[in-house]
Amino acid sequence: MYSDIYVTLSVEESIKVLQEWVETKGNFIRKIGKNIIDKCTIDFGEGKKAVIVVIEYYTWRNSNQMTATVVIDNAEGNTKIHITVGGSSQGLIFSYDYGAGESLEENLKSLFQCYKIEMR
Repeated sequence: MYSDIYVTLSVEESIKVLQEWVETKGNFIRKIGKNIIDKCTIDFGEGKKAVIVVIEYYTWRNSNQMTATVVIDNAEGNTKIHITVGGSSQGLIFSYDYGAGESLEENLKSLFQCYKIEMR
């Protein structure tokens, strides 16, 4: 699963929105943890940059372990946020995330919904 969103925020402002979401732990019964496990900045010069953030996300309800990779860049002018989510629950025969991956992707997209701009 992946999504691209263009926003009116700068790269730095987008990172701040993401950081605030990670630091808000939420309902303990639903979520044990979400943590930024890696963050890398690539500077292209002339004010252009990309920030890659890897988030670890765990839900207790289904024992889902997921990661979300969020790439925020302004290489094309407008700030683009690219979200990729992966992971699954622990299963004896097979692993399935029971919709948690899609839910995590929607949660991340909703953070930026009020800043979203349509690109043509």
